[in-house]
Order: sequence, then structure tokens, then C-alpha cells
Amino acid sequence: MAAVSELELEDPEPPEEKNNAAAAALALSPAVPWLPAVAERYERREKLGQGMFGDVYKAWDRVSERFVAVKRLSGRTDDDDDRFVATPLPYFEREVMSLAACRGHPSVVQLLATYADGDGDCFVVVTEYAGPMNLREYMDVRLVNGQPFDEDEVRDVMEQLLAGARHAHMAGVVHRDIVPENVMVDMASGRMVYKICGFGMSEPAAMQAAEKDDSGMVASSSPYRAPELFLGSKDYDSRVDTWSLGCIMAELVAGNGLPFFGGTLEKDRDVFNEMMHVVGTEGIVKWPGLERVPSREKAARLRRTGCRERGCLKRKLKELRPEQQVLSPAGFKVLKGLLDSNPDRRLTATAALSKQWFRRRGCLFGACCFMPHGGVAP
Repeated sequence: MAAVSELELEDPEPPEEKNNAAAAALALSPAVPWLPAVAERYERREKLGQGMFGDVYKAWDRVSERFVAVKRLSGRTDDDDDRFVATPLPYFEREVMSLAACRGHPSVVQLLATYADGDGDCFVVVTEYAGPMNLREYMDVRLVNGQPFDEDEVRDVMEQLLAGARHAHMAGVVHRDIVPENVMVDMASGRMVYKICGFGMSEPAAMQAAEKDDSGMVASSSPYRAPELFLGSKDYDSRVDTWSLGCIMAELVAGNGLPFFGGTLEKDRDVFNEMMHVVGTEGIVKWPGLERVPSREKAARLRRTGCRERGCLKRKLKELRPEQQVLSPAGFKVLKGLLDSNPDRRLTATAALSKQWFRRRGCLFGACCFMPHGGVAP
């Protein structure tokens, strides 16, 4: 059996409490069965995550003798057996088409297999096992261990994620939901590896002409949603993804464990207002597409008030991380370009990667490979 490297998180609970918790979790493990063909080939292990339409598990592939990730999409979730949601076929189609189009890039999880039942109520997507935690969990671990990201580490994360996004965009895929929960983290060959996953809300090229509608407004969760999607615009492109990556970059720099825009705010309106306060309204007001946005509350107010908010991005970063300057001028230029509220001026993934910041290396395998306490498991 091949050895698998996994990040082990230090658990603050006493060993006996940890064991009791593990036993309780095992006793409450989901009873929802996998499709027979899936259960025959894959041995289900621990749950890696849960979404609106199903759950993701680590599993052992008995045929290829390796670990994989099995995502089960259905109208019923493991933890809420009495709650049914819409048939997830569109999400299955989006995910499979997008993953197939993005094959071959090391910063995008690789599609291995798909399964569906005869009734069209349950679908399974099998991908490579890309790590034991997502970027949200990894950032939380870093915070608990008092190990904030330095500039070299932020650059390493962003270079990998922008490269993955560039590959997807060149393949005609707009992800529309690049958030920390949709980035898997692992260690390989002495460095941290970040891979984009979670393509259920994506727009593959084959679906864009027919599917681009108001669903774009609710693609990303609000702290990572581009301003044009907040406004209900249909004039969006791949730069909604680079906006989300800018949000992730700012969050890595801030290091406080909260989304950069909105923090603990719950209402979309409040998040949008905070966003405009930080990046300023000049960009979105000068965007020609604003005139084509339906006269909803936010768009009408922007047209009426104009460039009232000047923006305070650098000041907000300083407030959140006052002990040191984390970003050099070259790094801040990338962040500001990704968080330009004018979609036409916002950096594409290709343009961002061409910036000077990515041509400077402060480390190769030093600061870029922090491991939570516990190290690598054999």
C-alpha cells in the first residue's frame, strides 16, 4: 500500500476526550449508502467536507491502490436525512464538464471517474485526493499556532492559485466560487501544494451562452463575490475569479481568520458597503457596464452618489496587521489590481502572474513550507 503524506493537526483536547469524540463521531457516521458500483471499488474513510448537495469523503481505491476523494451529489445530505433539495444534475454537469476541461494542471484537482444512478437522483464525482484540509482550515491552524503567513508564503499560495485559474480560464471555464473552502492544501516534495476544487457553480464554455443569467449573483459567498455580481450584472467574465483570489490574498495577509470583506457581517448589503468603503467606488462608477445594470438599489445609489468613497485598502491592511508591513510595494500592486472594482481594469490571472512580484523569490523551500504541529504522517 502506497504511503500517503497527511497534515496532522495538533488537537488541544486531552487524549481521552479526543478518543471519546472520535468514538462518538464514528457512532454517528452517516448511514446513507453509496451507489453499489462506488461502494464496490472505493472504501469510504473520513468525511472531508459537506456542501448543499452532498458530501466529500476520503476513500481508498481498491483498484488503483491509492487514496481519492469521492463527492456524492444527491437531494439528501448525510447529516440531514429528512431535508431534500433540488436534483443536483446541473451542478454535476458543471463540475464534470469543468474538471474535464481543466485536466492536466497541478493546481486544479484531477477528475478520475463519474457515476450516476438510473433515476438521476444521485451522482458521484471521483477526483484525486488533494489533501486532508482546505485553505480555510489551514489558515485557522496557522492562526491557532501563532504562525501568520509572510510575504513569500502569500506569494507561493497566489502563484499556484492564479496559475490554476489561468488554466481554467484558458479552457473556457469560469469557476465563480473560488473561496478558501474550495482550495485543498497538502504537502509534496517539501513544499505546500494548493489545488482549486469545488466546480459545482462553475460556467464551462459549453454552458455559458445558455446559462449566464441571474444565478451569477449568488455564485460566490458574499465576502468573495465580485462587485458586478453584487449589482446583478450579466456582464461578467473570468475576472470574477481574480476578484475572489484577491479576497483570499488579502485574507492571507491580514491573518485574523476572518474574510477580508465583511468579517462577521451577515447581510449582503453590509458586506457590499464595507467592500466599497475599502476599495473605493471610483472603479465601479467609471465602469461602462454600470449603465447596463438594472436599477436595483445598489446600482442606483452608485450612479447617484458617484465616487464618494475613496478607498482605504492599505490602511485596512495596516489596521489588521499593525506589527509589520507584510506586503512589499510590488505585492500590494498585485493585490490592488486584483481588487479593482472596475471589472475592465481588474487584473486577469495572466496579467497578475506577469507582475514583478512573481519574478522575485525570497525562498524556495524555507518559509513556504510551514507545517502544523505533528508534521507529516508516514
